[in-house]
Amino acid sequence: MREANCCEPGACRSGRLRLGAVLLAAGEGSRLGGRPKALIHATGETLLQRNLRLLRDVGVDEVVVVTGHYRDDVAPALAAISAELADLRITEVTQPEASHSQPESLRLAMKGFTLQSDATLVLPVDMPLLTRADIVAVIGAYKHAPETIEFVGPNVGGRPGNPVLFSNRIAARIAGGEGDFGSGAWRHASPDWVLEWQTDNPHYVADIDTPADLARWTDDI
Repeated sequence: MREANCCEPGACRSGRLRLGAVLLAAGEGSRLGGRPKALIHATGETLLQRNLRLLRDVGVDEVVVVTGHYRDDVAPALAAISAELADLRITEVTQPEASHSQPESLRLAMKGFTLQSDATLVLPVDMPLLTRADIVAVIGAYKHAPETIEFVGPNVGGRPGNPVLFSNRIAARIAGGEGDFGSGAWRHASPDWVLEWQTDNPHYVADIDTPADLARWTDDI
């Protein structure tokens, strides 16, 4: 049985959240010369496998994986991982390459969920250093935030990081095409329902955008 998804044992002040998660894996990887980031290897497994396993281990109930560019390469790997992680409900949605953008990926993902959830976690696939404890900490920050807070994202030395977690009300606004969620601009506007959770953990801002990142954090050459 998967563990509860909130805080470490003894630290949680409220009950378990029903969590949906979005794994963003539709990008072109143009700064890497054009390659599927989901299939890059980190610590012995692909980023797709690593991040789905982490989401399973923190107790997420359903993951919607957004594919796009390289869908033909990613889909067979996703099918194999889904069979391996049989206790995690995984749904794939595919974004047309011509319309690829993170806001559009999020809107598509919100419509792909088959289960009802209390909140949604969003994670880009190209993050190689996150651990179970890192994601648990973000969930804990959300659960223990003031009731007015509907979005929590880690912030490392002024840099917005990932994953982020938001309420069903925000999920409904995204699904309805409201605003420009996912672009980063709205987060920088700092509405009063956003909590930039301050942390010095570099895992939240480590991603793979360049060949230098690839050499630093993965097994790929």
